[in-house]
Amino acid sequence: MLTEDDLNELLPELESFHARFGRCFPRSESRRWGQRYVAGLMLPIERKNVENLAERIGAPTRRLQQFVSESPWDDDGCIEELQRLVGEEIGEAGGVLVIDDTGFAKKGKHSAGVGRQYSGTLGRVDNCQIGVFLGYASKRGHTLVDRRLYLMEGWFGEPGRESARAGLPGGIEFMTKLELAREMVWAATEAGDLTYRWVTADAGYGESHDLRREVAKLGRWYCFEVRAQAEVWSEDPDWQVPPGSGRGRPPSRPRPEPGSAKSCTVSEVVAALPERAWVRHRVTEGAKGPREYEFARVRVVEKWHKRIGPEAWVMARRGVGGEKREVKYYLSNAPERVSLREMAWVGCLRWTIEENFELAKGELGLDHYEVTKHRGWYHHVTLALMALAFLKLVQRGWAGKKPARQRAGDPSTPGGRPAPRGVEPSRRHRLVPRPAAPEAGCSAQPPTPLVA
Repeated sequence: MLTEDDLNELLPELESFHARFGRCFPRSESRRWGQRYVAGLMLPIERKNVENLAERIGAPTRRLQQFVSESPWDDDGCIEELQRLVGEEIGEAGGVLVIDDTGFAKKGKHSAGVGRQYSGTLGRVDNCQIGVFLGYASKRGHTLVDRRLYLMEGWFGEPGRESARAGLPGGIEFMTKLELAREMVWAATEAGDLTYRWVTADAGYGESHDLRREVAKLGRWYCFEVRAQAEVWSEDPDWQVPPGSGRGRPPSRPRPEPGSAKSCTVSEVVAALPERAWVRHRVTEGAKGPREYEFARVRVVEKWHKRIGPEAWVMARRGVGGEKREVKYYLSNAPERVSLREMAWVGCLRWTIEENFELAKGELGLDHYEVTKHRGWYHHVTLALMALAFLKLVQRGWAGKKPARQRAGDPSTPGGRPAPRGVEPSRRHRLVPRPAAPEAGCSAQPPTPLVA
């Protein structure tokens, strides 16, 4: 976590970072509050609500509240620029989009989308909001790149006081979490700033035949977790369109021939594999050491809505050693040439979005907001995603650059970390090489410290 001294040292870099989003803020005042709000989210404050942030960054509370809840700045434009920046910094052709949702516990009933619903984050049905998020991961790093607020169907009944107070925009319609996820994947693909080959998610999303079909339509590969009871064919079933009887409309749907192969569950397919099919792979270096699992896979034919789907892989994962080893199952449309090592790496990438949720909530106040309006939720969460990306870029700049011994006279980074040798101090954390030019009629001013 950054200290206050770190942030004051990094203000020039934060200004350059935030300048990329300048077009999304129609007024110079909103640009200023946007930058200071992002900086405030990174300060070591226990509760990062508007009141506490305003006190620490020297802003009038009411003005900061208005900036978050009501100001008409373009949060979708910020997401577009964020994806462009992430694509430049950590994008790779083999990148992965990661889908997941997280819950935000709430006490009242006026916040947009709030209600009693199941939250995997809370592990129970409770009064909360649910946000569906899109992450991006590559061998170079990972962060969150988009967000959608899930609104239960009850919010689309007859307009009431709660809906009016929550400020739901006109024309908004009910969308399931799956539809919100699909919308984000399509938007990221159409924008084209995030190069990716794969999409992954847990069984809550991976079980959707329609979502798998949509990813395949985009020409991408999926590696989705599915339940043990998900059905496939272990061999190509012999389904044919039966001949017509000469009366009425001729049949158009294929049907199984007598004696055709029967579908089975993915757990049954995996259970039939020999022990030698299991291979150990190290998928990543985690905070508590390397993550290693055993993997096995086999080609099958998917079953989509009780009909024949495409050829695919069933992959299984289990722990290394021990008597009780939980098995996770995955379906992937990747071609036969794709290695098990790559598929295993993709299938296990859900840890990246979980880590990002933990960091964004624990350190950046993702869930500390006290806004009720629909716009306010999107504004706060968007700024938190920007703060997360900035923090990730700073950490990436520091990673692996600490020499074993710092000699007298060596430049140091904020917080006392030694800078990499041979790098000029003035450029050691330049995250954005193209800082925006000052506005016409404005002279350059030194950054104002965040903390006195």
